[in-house]
Amino acid sequence: MGVDWGFAGQIGGVGFGMVFALLIILAVVIWLTGLVVTKTSTGKAETGDKKEGN
Repeated sequence: MGVDWGFAGQIGGVGFGMVFALLIILAVVIWLTGLVVTKTSTGKAETGDKKEGN
């Protein structure tokens, strides 16, 4: 029984590429979540400062 190394390489390459694609997507989602959290926490802090000033 022979091994089709071309097909095995194709499966390995697709799997390897998919792992990196998912890691990139995850990194972008985490980065965007950080931006949203920073914007919302900054907005709440500013309104809190305005309330204390009044």
